[in-house]
Amino acid sequence: MSIPTKLSVVLVVRDGESRIVARVEKVIVGLAKLKLDAVEVVVVDDGSRDATPEVLDELQQECPQVRVVRHSRPRGLEAAGQTGLERATGELVFIQESDAPIRIEDVQRLLELSEDHSVVAARAESKAEPIAAELLRRLRAWGTSADLQMEIASDAIETSCLQMVRRPHLQRLAGPRGDQIRLQGETLRTASLAR
Repeated sequence: MSIPTKLSVVLVVRDGESRIVARVEKVIVGLAKLKLDAVEVVVVDDGSRDATPEVLDELQQECPQVRVVRHSRPRGLEAAGQTGLERATGELVFIQESDAPIRIEDVQRLLELSEDHSVVAARAESKAEPIAAELLRRLRAWGTSADLQMEIASDAIETSCLQMVRRPHLQRLAGPRGDQIRLQGETLRTASLAR
């Protein structure tokens, strides 16, 4: 895999004091598993009114690859995402469209797509599929409690939507003629077991 010089991941948060650290740490650990050394995580705090700013300050002190940008008041997901795109410095920029956790499988798939230099932007949507009923029946037959953990985890399944864009094309896609550029997406269906 041809790895870019630097990769940026943009995360948007508002009032996320209880979840942002785990989200950022999951991204950092996942990228480390992909052997990506030159990474930055740009966290845009969209006017949080809880302890999110303090939590992010501490996280930024502990993790040198984390950069924090703040909006003084809530401006919305789209504006916060735009701020993150403007501040990201990576050759490839990934942005999460929601507050859902980033699936590293999506990052890996988009990185594979980025090897084709004609791809200027891509989007991966994935949703962990519920565990097959047959597997749950077998787990119950073996007398384990793992089936209960999986049922609970499958009740909280979220769709993850991650976008990737090459830095040189950010301005072009955001410019006045950007809506004339046709982007194609694909939906990835994956299954995962909760821990």
